Amino acid sequence: MNSLVDRKTLVDVAAGRRAPTMVVRNVSIVNTLSRELHRAIILVYQDRIAAILPETEVVPPAAIDIDGEGRFAVPGLIDPHMHTESSAVSLAEFARAVVPRGVTTIICDPHEYGNVVGRRGIELLLEEAKHIPLTVKLRVPPRVPEMTADLESAGGALSYEDTLDLLDLPEAACLAGDINPEFFLSNDSRHRALIDATIQRRKTVSGFSQALTTRRLNAYVASGAEDSHAPEDVDEVIEDIRHGLNVFLTPRPGMGMFDRADFRILAERLAAKPFDTRRICLCTDDIPADRLITEGHLDYRLRMAIEEGIPPLVAIQMATINPACAMRIERDHGSISAGKFADFSLVDDLRAFSVTDTIYHGKHVVRAGEYLAPASPFKVPAWAKNTINLTATVSPKSLMISVEPDAVEADCNAVVKDQMKELQQITLPVVAGEVVCGNDLDVVHVAVLDRYTGSGRIGKGFVLGTNIRHGALASTINHNAHNIFALGRSPEDMAVALNRVIEIGGGYVIVRDGVVVGEVKLPVIGMISEEPLEVVAEELRKAEMAVHQYMGCEDSPQPLLSLSFFCAPVIPYVGITDMGPISTRTFLKEPTLIAAE
Repeated sequence: MNSLVDRKTLVDVAAGRRAPTMVVRNVSIVNTLSRELHRAIILVYQDRIAAILPETEVVPPAAIDIDGEGRFAVPGLIDPHMHTESSAVSLAEFARAVVPRGVTTIICDPHEYGNVVGRRGIELLLEEAKHIPLTVKLRVPPRVPEMTADLESAGGALSYEDTLDLLDLPEAACLAGDINPEFFLSNDSRHRALIDATIQRRKTVSGFSQALTTRRLNAYVASGAEDSHAPEDVDEVIEDIRHGLNVFLTPRPGMGMFDRADFRILAERLAAKPFDTRRICLCTDDIPADRLITEGHLDYRLRMAIEEGIPPLVAIQMATINPACAMRIERDHGSISAGKFADFSLVDDLRAFSVTDTIYHGKHVVRAGEYLAPASPFKVPAWAKNTINLTATVSPKSLMISVEPDAVEADCNAVVKDQMKELQQITLPVVAGEVVCGNDLDVVHVAVLDRYTGSGRIGKGFVLGTNIRHGALASTINHNAHNIFALGRSPEDMAVALNRVIEIGGGYVIVRDGVVVGEVKLPVIGMISEEPLEVVAEELRKAEMAVHQYMGCEDSPQPLLSLSFFCAPVIPYVGITDMGPISTRTFLKEPTLIAAE
């Protein structure tokens, strides 16, 4: 990362031969290197910290002289694994939401951009990042698209050479790991070469090892993988650490992914039998816009950990120096110490983690809670808002599975929605040659439409466990290729929802009895709005209320986020694409209809 100042000048400031541009006094440093608190004066020159001096040192007033009023100075929070696209707002709006919460660095994987519009989408994100007070580093997507063309259609692609070019960028921190672990375990030739290239560049190899144990976990680590995200429980965290992995905790309240109870168990384990926590990091992965307002970002995960018993200084390390080390950026980030970027926040109360001020690269960008950064001049080009290549109107019949007209029932493979998706054989009724859900309220139709190539192809199937009882949902947010999908009890409602989401250029649409009862317009790559955060958050809140009220998903805390991952072939053990059900174990198509023996 380029700096405004060279090290020689920093030495002069630290030695007292040159005046600092900013001085911050009367603060307690949260020292993430020694895990302690100590009083100090912070000297900043332009965008870097020049010195941390004892309070007894006489330091003349600077051009910018800040009285910390006894508050805590905390290093800028670092999110090592996230996707800004999931917040459905521009980077400028995202920064406005998280910088006042003490977040100063994010390491994001824009494979959403890559899957929809290719390399130029990732470059677009990096260009937008130049105009905000937030460091955006790159998790380079290793496989875009993840599936081959015979298994899933995609809009964009990254060649092997594209991926190497992105790894060579100064913004690149790691090879991203949002792919099926089988690519590591099978010694897939392309991924093997990318891992080796990443190691040669002295950058981090990220991955996803959820539920791997014994020999498979060892094989994953032996491949060169250095971390994993989304562990299910504390036992998995400890097992991963024992094998040398950095573990990114990804709390998603109410979604069964390292929730409050798991933090409580982790705190109890640490108290009963302490172990080294340097390999544990907090991350957010995916945060919808409404949750950014009501809960927060990394600060919310930090508070959750502290509230459940993790000591505050340990929890802060998990959000600062630990991810900095995991991503090999600790030379510039993760602590308040000489030579680092001047990225830190002032906090009234460590347990509540109440941020009042944020300093980013030596600029006072949040003062007394007020965000002071100027408006971004960045404009989204037209090509990023025209990403749906579908012209024909979707009919209800096109979403149904046909069998012999005299059949009365059909044996089918249904996808069971759970933490790990599996196929389950069920028998469904047939009406006029079309397989229907029947009276079993747990069964719904699923359809995935090729959004990109104009083929008109539709993958069809049935799903158990969604809690959908009525109506339909359609969306362009469908990890990872983001083909348009629909789920519903009624093919008629599904067709209305699909046609409307195509009409608005992407987003979410909820339909009940042929009437649109909720929608969110997301025209930028079919995932992002150009509206202010508050507008998008309110639209998402209303859309989730519509899912609860009109579709019967009252028990689903974040149904839009949860369902957007349901079809993903990256999540074991089965996905659904525009080609139909796909096994993530074999990377082969699975039939929806089971042939009679």
